[in-house]
Amino acid sequence: MARMTPEEKHFLNLSGEYGVCSELAKQNIYSSLTYGNHKAADVVVFNHKTNKALVIEVKTTKSERFVTGFFQKYKNAKTPHPDFWVLVQIDKDNYSHYYVLTHEEIANIQMKRNGMTAWTSVEGVDNILLSQIKEFENRWDKIKLLS
Repeated sequence: MARMTPEEKHFLNLSGEYGVCSELAKQNIYSSLTYGNHKAADVVVFNHKTNKALVIEVKTTKSERFVTGFFQKYKNAKTPHPDFWVLVQIDKDNYSHYYVLTHEEIANIQMKRNGMTAWTSVEGVDNILLSQIKEFENRWDKIKLLS
């Protein structure tokens, strides 16, 4: 696949984030997209009954690999982190597939992919393969349970 321009990457990321909000609305879950280049959350779900918010990190790709940058950003298990990750894969037919994982689930998958047994610093940039997350497709029930 040809290298994407910064503008193409921007629109790819936006399509994933808007898609997540759309899918959450289909589940009767209120969500909001956050804007800006230095944001701490891509999507926020707010529970009006409990006055609590859930933070969702969205990663979008057109390939079979999601760049997470996980251990580059989360230096240890106590580093503030999102509640959920939604990995969005846009296939060759421009159809979106959604994979919903808790932060702990994605940490475990990333550790396994890196061959790690303990939380440590990693060289390069972490990524996860589509084949590693198939079981998490459309698992919106996890977010619905907490929203």
